[in-house]
Amino acid sequence: MAGPLSLLVTTSAQPFSPQQEKLTAKLAALQRKHPPLQKNLFVHFLHMEAGIEVRPNAFLNLARLLAPSPRVVLFPGNLSVVPPKTLYRTLLHQQPSSSSAMAPGGHPRKRRPGIMTSRERTSFPFAPLAPLVLARDDATWCTERFFADMPRSADWEECLWQVWLGNFGDLEIRQVDGITGQAPSTIENAAAAKLHRRLVSKFRSETCGLAIRRFAALRDASSSADTKKARWLKRVCRSWSSN
Repeated sequence: MAGPLSLLVTTSAQPFSPQQEKLTAKLAALQRKHPPLQKNLFVHFLHMEAGIEVRPNAFLNLARLLAPSPRVVLFPGNLSVVPPKTLYRTLLHQQPSSSSAMAPGGHPRKRRPGIMTSRERTSFPFAPLAPLVLARDDATWCTERFFADMPRSADWEECLWQVWLGNFGDLEIRQVDGITGQAPSTIENAAAAKLHRRLVSKFRSETCGLAIRRFAALRDASSSADTKKARWLKRVCRSWSSN
């Protein structure tokens, strides 16, 4: 059984123009060729003027917002890594004891986000462009923080940082065959690479400071679980907060 696919298509074609009709016809042909897509493919068109800067994380956020399922898997790359055929069935039929289980009928239970990564990268930083599994209405939304022309893996890593930090490192790790643990793409321009490192440091320092202040205001001082979370935050954020 295949799950629903929420696909956001960006185009500079005007609505109802010949170019738009041609694109729609191609998608219809794809659905005829693959009958399951007639029920499972949900396409959303985003009309943009030519030359507008591409914002991949924002596009993923829109596709997630418009997804028909309560739980989504975000694929930040070009899908060169094909997800397991059993992924949807696995998510749907997890045991109720799992915090990420989905109740019968597709109704969500409280759950942790998950990372689909390689065997070599089971903690942050995860495999470059590792897919992210989370609830459609999860509180974390990936932001765009850095300049254009940076490697896609660079700004996606900061999204995974947000999710990892926001969940105190308590994520479900799914080791998926085919996702490599190779190093992320590098920035060839030395000045741009140096600037990017500074922006990363500033961003992580800001998110750490915000996370610590927010948790301090909400934590239960008598809770041992909250005490562990506070220690985890301080340990992880120590190096970034001092920058």
